Amino acid sequence: MRFCHSTLSRAGRDPQLVLHRFRDSFGRLRHRMVASALRGRRAMLRNPSTHTSATGGRRYCRRPTPGSDATFSHPPPNLSRAILHILVGFLAMAGCSRNSDESSGNNATSRPTDGEVVVYCSVDTGFAKPILDEFQAHTGIQVQAVFDTEAGKTTGLVNKLLAERHSPRADVWWSSEIFGTMQLAQQGIFQPYKPETAADIPNQYRHADGLWTAFGLRGRVIAYDPERTPAERLPKRWCDIVKPEFKGRFAMADPRFGTTRGHMATLLVLWGRDAMADFYNRLRNNEYRRADGNAHAVLLLSRGIVDLVATDIDDVIVAQNRGDSIAMVYPDLDAPEGKRPVPGTLWIPCSVAMVKEARHPDAAHRLIDYIASAELEKVLFRSHSRNVPVRAALRAKLSADAPGEAKTDYAAAAAVLRESDDLVNDVLLR
Repeated sequence: MRFCHSTLSRAGRDPQLVLHRFRDSFGRLRHRMVASALRGRRAMLRNPSTHTSATGGRRYCRRPTPGSDATFSHPPPNLSRAILHILVGFLAMAGCSRNSDESSGNNATSRPTDGEVVVYCSVDTGFAKPILDEFQAHTGIQVQAVFDTEAGKTTGLVNKLLAERHSPRADVWWSSEIFGTMQLAQQGIFQPYKPETAADIPNQYRHADGLWTAFGLRGRVIAYDPERTPAERLPKRWCDIVKPEFKGRFAMADPRFGTTRGHMATLLVLWGRDAMADFYNRLRNNEYRRADGNAHAVLLLSRGIVDLVATDIDDVIVAQNRGDSIAMVYPDLDAPEGKRPVPGTLWIPCSVAMVKEARHPDAAHRLIDYIASAELEKVLFRSHSRNVPVRAALRAKLSADAPGEAKTDYAAAAAVLRESDDLVNDVLLR
């Protein structure tokens, strides 16, 4: 890639670019870092070379404990280096544009080189924090991230945004799913912003007026231990999980939170209320186990407490990488009794949006541009999260596949989220 500034250093950083991007000197930036550390934060700038070792490198987070949303004690291989190179190139190109504007006397379009941005994020901390850390390190923009808990995935932050609608604290919403984002858009929480980096995202993953942008798919799967459960005895459809042979053997996260919530709302749209109520009755009678989140459900499987769990592909991959005996299948979304065949499983994209009346709009634009970029989709696919790109060209380039990708209506599912929650409370959890 050709840059406007001098050749990149061995560390992957261009001093001229950094000086151009930062309003203050390196000394002031280091002073800010020290002050941040004294307040109990982790230093945000790291030498990329310290991230590549799985045994001697620095850790992003402590070793996970049951129920926590930290999924690994070291960053995925090459994740930090990949993010570093992407950001340097991304900012260098932005620098070219700025130099062009300034040389023509158009200084009105220049954006501040320093500041802060507040992001509410439901993406697992172990995946999102390294990305936000690198963005902060290479833009000088202080990222104030608010994460949710595993048990209250997404729904807690959705309710927080709704509660703060008249006095918003967040600038950016970065979600691990699309349904809550659509719900928030319908209630006027976002303002339009169309990321320049998202022009190649298919229309079905972009709001027509720019209220949100979606990317990076994760599939809903049934995970199992192949040493305990032969593949031929697995359910072929989601509706089969209530069969008597699976009594007391199945676990899933609370259907009122996270991707499980959107999954159940999708089934409600496809099956209808009566069939969904019958499914919940049979699931309850089949003595299913309610987990505190997808990661907790996988832990129940790994510990031999249950034999089958509903979860997302990233939780399975994380478990595989820590050495657990675990595999996954992609059940069909067919309605019970064959009334409506829907081949394939649900694939759910992440999403990003700008909060209405954001206090730091310029910084918000820059963060959204990065989150919605093809480069970040590539990073997410190569990480343990294994998000499949929505961009067809990128998917082909990476040989990324979304096995059994069903055709579903995200908007229809988002529209019945509250009805789905009520049904869960009235039938499954009564």
